[in-house]
Amino acid sequence: MPDNAPAPSPQTLFALTNSLQPVRRAWIQVARVTVESMNLSVPVGTAVLMTYRYGPDITQKDLAFAVGVNSGALVRTLDQAENAQLLERADSPTDRRSKIVNLLPEGRKVALEIEKRLQAVRQDLFDGIPEEDIKVATRVLRALEERVVTRLGAQD
Repeated sequence: MPDNAPAPSPQTLFALTNSLQPVRRAWIQVARVTVESMNLSVPVGTAVLMTYRYGPDITQKDLAFAVGVNSGALVRTLDQAENAQLLERADSPTDRRSKIVNLLPEGRKVALEIEKRLQAVRQDLFDGIPEEDIKVATRVLRALEERVVTRLGAQD
């Protein structure tokens, strides 16, 4: 914040922080409907999409973090994705205790289709909102994220 800028009012700060959870919930709902429209479960679709975004050779642990679950909870989802010929797991060449996850050709097709559909949803939802406003909102949210992480780290 520039030195000469007035501090935001408590009401403005409350309005922003109070909107985070409903917006997150709404986005998750629209993403869920998008994935389910492809006859995929949300966990499998999310695992495929995150493997596409963060792979190749993403560790199962890192994939679990990206998906937002613990590594043990991801095992059943990965079993389902493997059975559907979307993903494959293999032993890590650098750590025998670790597994790596990669997309199979069908998984890559599915991931690209999910990305395409989510991009269409984004285009629709942000239609009429100036790009500069979206960039500012992104900067504000990332700055907030960074400060929260720093604050939580300072409490350890």
